[in-house]
Amino acid sequence: MVKVPEKFLDEYLKHEKTATARSVKRTSKVQMREISNNESLRLKRNLQILWDIYKTPEIKGILSKKHQIHFLDINGANVRIGLSYVDKGILMEYESNMGAKKELAGARLYNQDKLIINRYFASGKGLEALLKTSHIALKTMADVMIENEFSEMSFWNAIKNGEQAQILA
Repeated sequence: MVKVPEKFLDEYLKHEKTATARSVKRTSKVQMREISNNESLRLKRNLQILWDIYKTPEIKGILSKKHQIHFLDINGANVRIGLSYVDKGILMEYESNMGAKKELAGARLYNQDKLIINRYFASGKGLEALLKTSHIALKTMADVMIENEFSEMSFWNAIKNGEQAQILA
C-alpha cells in the first residue's frame, strides 16, 4: 500500500495555484485606427459596393459556371492583393514581402495566403474589425478603400471584359 506524504495535497495545490497565476497571459487591447467621418463613410460605401455586386443574381450565375471571378488587384509597397468573387464569398489572395534574411544569403521571403473575407463586408462589426486588424494585407486593403472612391460601374466593366480593376496603394 502506498502512503501519501503529509500535506502533499496542500503543497501540490499551492504549487499549481502559483504556476497558473504566472502562466496566465493578459491580452492587450487592440487600438482601433482613427479615421474621419468622411473616410468612414467612404470605407463603408466601398465595402457595400463590392458586397452588393457579389449578391447579384448575375454574379451568382457566373459563379455557378466559373469558380472564381477576379475583379480587383491592389499593388502596395510590401504587399500585393487580389480580390475575387467565389461561391463562398469574397476571396483575398495576397503576397507580402517579408524582407531579406541574412541567414539565407540575402534571399527575399514572401508570405502568401488566401482568405475568405466576408466578415468585413457582410456584418455591422466588419468595419470595426477591419480598422482593428494588424494583418498587413487587410490594413493595405482598408487604406485603399479609405483613400479611393470606388465606382460600381468600373467593377462591372472589368468583370464584363474579363479584367481586373487596378489600384496602386
